[in-house]
Amino acid sequence: MQAKPSTMSRNQVRTSTEQGKRVAGQLAWLAIASYGGIAISIALFTWFYEQALFTGPQTRTESILTSLSVVGLHMGLVVALERLFVNLPMRRKLRYRTAFLVSVGLGWALWVSVIIFSGRFTGLFLPVFAFSGAFFGGLVATAINENLWENNSPPSTRIQTEVHQRHVEVTGIPAAGSWTKRCFDLCLAIIGVAGSAPVWGLISFLVWFEDPGPILFVKNSVGKGGRNFHQYKFRTMVRGAEVNTGPVLSREGDDRVLLVGRLLRKTALDELPQVINILKGEMSFVGPRPQRTVLVHDYLAAMPEYAERHRVLPGLSGLAQVAGDYYLTPRQKLRFDRLYIQNLSLGNDIKLLFLACLITFWFRWRKGWTGRLPRRLLKLGVSEERFS
Repeated sequence: MQAKPSTMSRNQVRTSTEQGKRVAGQLAWLAIASYGGIAISIALFTWFYEQALFTGPQTRTESILTSLSVVGLHMGLVVALERLFVNLPMRRKLRYRTAFLVSVGLGWALWVSVIIFSGRFTGLFLPVFAFSGAFFGGLVATAINENLWENNSPPSTRIQTEVHQRHVEVTGIPAAGSWTKRCFDLCLAIIGVAGSAPVWGLISFLVWFEDPGPILFVKNSVGKGGRNFHQYKFRTMVRGAEVNTGPVLSREGDDRVLLVGRLLRKTALDELPQVINILKGEMSFVGPRPQRTVLVHDYLAAMPEYAERHRVLPGLSGLAQVAGDYYLTPRQKLRFDRLYIQNLSLGNDIKLLFLACLITFWFRWRKGWTGRLPRRLLKLGVSEERFS
């Protein structure tokens, strides 16, 4: 004889049924809202493209409003599509890419069809703004689900405190830097940001489209006086590359590096966001290259004098990178950094910056490049035997 279900079992079944209905209702409303948003966006798309291409904006104000409207509509469509795709068995990367491509494809198809029917070409501003709006929409969708920057392996408060204390014990409180060096950094940084703005947009898109997710990589590094700071870079590796390994140096041919990441690393364009660090006064264009706080913590345990390299601001480029290579040992880096600090001057900074550009845009692309500059270029105002 089958036993009757207990009161608790009946209540559990009733609760599960109610929860299922509630979740199903929420999904239904979400789907209705998403489809409604898509339908409204398509209708507005058609109207705006028709107005812009058949009649054409008559004033600059109308042109600006039309362009902003196209950008906003494409942004809204991408976000609505991505939210709709969440309910489908699609991978995260495919959701972002599909929403972006559908938005761009729809805008360009309307642009081409209206041109065909109207018989006149009105320029490329609409497809350009359609592309921009779709990309911005992708960034908004990404920001809704996750951050636009990836802060991997942040050091604990204990490690940050210990690193700073060991610096104070070895070097004391560092002296203020040169005002001429600071003015040079600020002027060059402002010019750099203004001149490279289009490159930032292109790199951001290439990184996001190849591996949708965070655009920037935040590296927790040791700055002047041993204090931790956030060093910004364009992300060149797959999302979550250090989840299983922790903070480790990238090796030659690392399969975690993106295709666009290889180009960014070879051209040093992944370092562009560090201009923000320079404007904030956390870095300089020339100085000892920043090292991760967790790694410096280990270096200091075996080599307390390693703190001496942080008497000055870390740099976008330094003597160790110009005279050595990526795989220098910590002691070798310290030796070069001490030599740089001993010969600190604006003239030497300009020379090192020139040599760094020479490596990035000339020597690195030459066949048989060994990673080291000829000795005749490395005198830096000191005797050549100091480099031996």
